[in-house]
Amino acid sequence: MRYLFVSFIISLLLAPTLAAQTIPVALKRSSWPDAQGELSITETGLEFRERNKEASRTWPYRDIQTIDRRSRTEFAILSYEDQWWKLGRDRQYTFRVTSGELTDELFERIRVGLAKPVTDRVIGEVSGVERRLPVKHLHSLGGCDGELIVTPETIYYQTEHAEDARAWRLASDISSFWSGQPYELELHVYENNSREFSRTRTFKFSLKEQLDPEFYRNLKLRMYALGAYP
Repeated sequence: MRYLFVSFIISLLLAPTLAAQTIPVALKRSSWPDAQGELSITETGLEFRERNKEASRTWPYRDIQTIDRRSRTEFAILSYEDQWWKLGRDRQYTFRVTSGELTDELFERIRVGLAKPVTDRVIGEVSGVERRLPVKHLHSLGGCDGELIVTPETIYYQTEHAEDARAWRLASDISSFWSGQPYELELHVYENNSREFSRTRTFKFSLKEQLDPEFYRNLKLRMYALGAYP
């Protein structure tokens, strides 16, 4: 009887956490006006219900490749659906939050449900900083200045070029590091590459200060110890 009572109390405490959370969004469409509606975040996946329509679109977490939080008010879901008119590229759904924002808590709930690498371009207040590296992120043409911020579990690239800002978790979002000489660093990350049929992307950085070899070695050892995906 005591066990049942304790279980009942625990279930009551967990109920608010497990309940679906809904945010008002607009599904962005190129050929006609955006579809206004609501996105529900549940324990099993995401559901978009268009306003004044009975039909809805549901994505179980297993059917989502990744999510890209471009800002606190815009994000994209990459599905496994082929787009024949784009040579088979997988279909992406882009949403704009019309009231409020996709908070860190909501994004974390989706990330945990996916259990896959994600793309996060939002960098809030960073704590537990171990090292700051002033860098230039090299683009195909030119680049943007910023700072790599290393914490025990995450590497951040902070820059005024918001599109390039990132938060990479060592245990899940980074495939490997590479440094061929003391003033360069490459991060190979699990991120859909829109220019190729690829699920990885390489971020190349030119370091403005010499890379400490011992710090670099310990960082790689830590990533492997955390169990990054092979």
